[in-house]
Amino acid sequence: MKKLIAIDLLPAERRAKELGFPYFPLKGFVDLCSAGEVDVIEVLCTLQRRVPDNDSAEAVAQVSQQFEAKRHALEMNGARIIECPAKRSPNSTSGYKQSDDQRLMITTMAVAMKLRPDFLTLVAADGDYAPMVEELRKEGIRTEVVASPTMLATDLKRTAVNVADLDELLRSLQS
Repeated sequence: MKKLIAIDLLPAERRAKELGFPYFPLKGFVDLCSAGEVDVIEVLCTLQRRVPDNDSAEAVAQVSQQFEAKRHALEMNGARIIECPAKRSPNSTSGYKQSDDQRLMITTMAVAMKLRPDFLTLVAADGDYAPMVEELRKEGIRTEVVASPTMLATDLKRTAVNVADLDELLRSLQS
């Protein structure tokens, strides 16, 4: 069975940190997903390029260095990075706006239509992903959603073929 993995990294990493990990354990997660007769053909992972706190050269350099270091670490663990630049936004509660969801959806759809996996494992909880999951299902690509149950949108849960508990998977990696 061929499998594509797509990870919305920001919320996945936030949950991993809440459970005691220093970062999202990508390699361990991919190993869990590839157990048995599974061939993971691609791992897509969003990576937010943060906005520096100010426009000084030092702040810009620090943010850039952090981004490149994290990109390198993720790529060394087999991920194809989807860069998601953030912008300052006075309308957002965090003060920033990023395009992680849209970029992950577009790239996932493009890769899925090209590589035609049997399965997509989507690490995300946002209901915005439900239309993508529905379209992939029409194309014969089944989707397993991996999310914390308290965060999982009803629309996404409804459209997925299977739902796995991110918290349980992360805890199994701690053992």
